[in-house]
Amino acid sequence: MKKKIFLIVGSLGAGGSERVYWLLSQYFNKDDYEVSVVFLNAGEQCFSTNIEGIQFIDLKTVKASRSFFKLYKLLKAAKPFAVFSTTDHINILTAMVACFLKVPHLIARASNNPQQMKQFYGYKARFYNLFTRFLAVRFNFIVCQSAEMQQSISRLYGISSRKLKVISNPVLHTPVIKKQLNNTQLKKLIVVARLSPEKGLFRLIEVMQGLPSNYILTMVGGGPLMADLQAEVSLKGLHNRVTFLGEINEVSAQVVQHDLLVLCSFTEGFPNVVLEALALGVPAVTFRVGGTNELIQEGFNGYVAEQDNIAQLRNLIIRACTQSWQHEAIKADAYNRFSLDKIGQAYESLLQD
Repeated sequence: MKKKIFLIVGSLGAGGSERVYWLLSQYFNKDDYEVSVVFLNAGEQCFSTNIEGIQFIDLKTVKASRSFFKLYKLLKAAKPFAVFSTTDHINILTAMVACFLKVPHLIARASNNPQQMKQFYGYKARFYNLFTRFLAVRFNFIVCQSAEMQQSISRLYGISSRKLKVISNPVLHTPVIKKQLNNTQLKKLIVVARLSPEKGLFRLIEVMQGLPSNYILTMVGGGPLMADLQAEVSLKGLHNRVTFLGEINEVSAQVVQHDLLVLCSFTEGFPNVVLEALALGVPAVTFRVGGTNELIQEGFNGYVAEQDNIAQLRNLIIRACTQSWQHEAIKADAYNRFSLDKIGQAYESLLQD
């Protein structure tokens, strides 16, 4: 009999956590397992639900606070072998449900560094941290995306290192690869991010002011700061050099048309956008945040500036855009270290402990 595995996410929207579990569902989609992906809100959907062998279940509750009884009923009837959850509010929901059920393998994935997130989400972050501290005991393991995140969670919640497992995020193979652009004069930068405070995008506008006029920037993503960022671009006279595309479906096709991906975040768990760019052979320049130590090999696939050092980030962007890169080697290295098979095996090993 197949072992039932449930992966629980808030939605199938464009978030990094949703992407990771959508990919993991495909890894577990094999003879040994019966895989279900449970989500609360079908209104946000960027990932296909038309995958043979995987059941996608919409609870139609939208919010975690309204989902307890539906999730409890679902899991009680299914009697799953393993349940994986991700992001703070879904982890709290799953842990509360698990107080009333027996699940042999209950595994959470932490999505952010909780100490860093407190400065951006204040009361909301403190609320999640409080509940996480008390409910973490319900999980067999908590997956941390980087060693930095593992250390932060261990310090904040007092969780044993035995329970905290460092597993990076996976990437799917794609034949798409970055090619050298014919126009060597124009330097094309791209940022892919939710337009929210923790992504530090106003700093990127400041960086653009100090770059030569042949440097242009494409911003991909939507969010609450869209209008403010557009106004800042106009105020700084950069409207001819900065383009906002909003949310798009074919992100990879857009990224490979650029010379460099830039990440300006104040905090990250493990920046999927950097991993996905590297998997296309596109180098990246970032501020130092969670996951960059695992991803970036200085001079080979990008550079890392110290947090909030605007001048250093600007200089590294210029350096990256004026050197040659081995795009095929960058792509091959990303798959060698972060392929879905490799990361999926690390998750699967948690079911054997």
